[in-house]
Amino acid sequence: RADCAKCFELLADGADRATLTRAAIILSPPQGDARTIKALVDRGVDPNLRVPKGHTLLMLSASSDAMPVETVKALLERGADLNAKDGVGKTALDWAKLMGSGPIVDLLAKAGAKEGSWSLYRAPGPKPAASIRTALERSVPLLQKADAVFLQKGGCVSCHHNTFTSMTVSLARKGGLKVDEQEARDQQKKIGAYIETWRERALQGVGIPGESSAISYILLGFAAANYPPEAATDALARFLKSQQGPDGAWRAFGHRPPMAPGDIQATAASLRSLQVYGPKAQRAKYDEAISRATKWLMKAQPQNTDERVFQLFGLAWAGVKPDHEIIKRGVRELLAQQRTDGGWAQLPTLTSDAYATGQVLLALRQARTHKMPSCATAYQRGIEFLLKTQLEDGSWYIRSRSVPLQPYFEGGFPHGNEQWISAAGTNWAAMALAETLREE
Repeated sequence: RADCAKCFELLADGADRATLTRAAIILSPPQGDARTIKALVDRGVDPNLRVPKGHTLLMLSASSDAMPVETVKALLERGADLNAKDGVGKTALDWAKLMGSGPIVDLLAKAGAKEGSWSLYRAPGPKPAASIRTALERSVPLLQKADAVFLQKGGCVSCHHNTFTSMTVSLARKGGLKVDEQEARDQQKKIGAYIETWRERALQGVGIPGESSAISYILLGFAAANYPPEAATDALARFLKSQQGPDGAWRAFGHRPPMAPGDIQATAASLRSLQVYGPKAQRAKYDEAISRATKWLMKAQPQNTDERVFQLFGLAWAGVKPDHEIIKRGVRELLAQQRTDGGWAQLPTLTSDAYATGQVLLALRQARTHKMPSCATAYQRGIEFLLKTQLEDGSWYIRSRSVPLQPYFEGGFPHGNEQWISAAGTNWAAMALAETLREE
């Protein structure tokens, strides 16, 4: 499966190249990985063949942060169209910038690549709220509405709409903000019913689609909402524990940046899930798993904003003190990346946005460092960035960085094809503001 070996055998036998190339891309994990694309190029596949969602092999190569530069060079040598656009107007250069692939950005730019439109959608201009409370009064109802619509239409529990909104609602409630309590209860009941349908399969080692990445996010949302442990949460925690590696880490299932970017996020979220939902009868075993995860996180080397944030989350959940050197180092790295506008970016190649800024501000609070002299001013500037960039409808617009997999449907949130990532970014921003509201 990893190399779609059967597809390659059929290619060698002269089978239809277009059909088998699409199959090879779809079946390779993550979609279009380096080995698959290199094998396709070596077998003479047309580099300008359009695969699902209108992407060329060059676009898929540029959208992978683990793609060797040599593979991109090989595509260019075989006549790949530098400036082809996908269905939303992104070129290979756009994808490389969205993924922070510096060497590939340089290679494409040197070869004459140009940026596309990045998106057919243009968000309206911001309309700053007068206060943190006013900003949240715009955002929370919008998020709760989308939370319900997505669960109904999507048929699954999402991190961007469901888990994150559960976390936002919990923090808003603690900050004294009025939320739709009936809707919140209904959502938790529906999500509980959803995981119950997976209980027996989880006990047999069959995970919810997305496996440890999806399960840990679901349990994070439950933890925020104080959802009580039950047989289904026991089963999911047991499955999570079985997926932990010998080194103490959990491996990310797939690659869906920025919400499922890598092993640091997966490990931190799984650690927290086991803390809250590890069965009490086997507490010692789950505590040992948490200890191994903590040790792995202490040694991890984050490469982007999300990884630095989740390293701080995980260590804070594990009880590591704010004055520990690993916490101080993570904080220093985040502060050094604050932009002149007061915000943070997901990657050095991108501009500041509410997704990264909300994450960072929340991480500084979780690590209990936001009031330290080195953080206080930066923290306040970040809050100001969020307030001045909010749209009138209560949302923040975020550009997608993931190659689309699922069919688009209207999920009850603004911004069209990029509404799911915008819902996630709006949730992170609202969480940061709600945490701040608790001190007003």
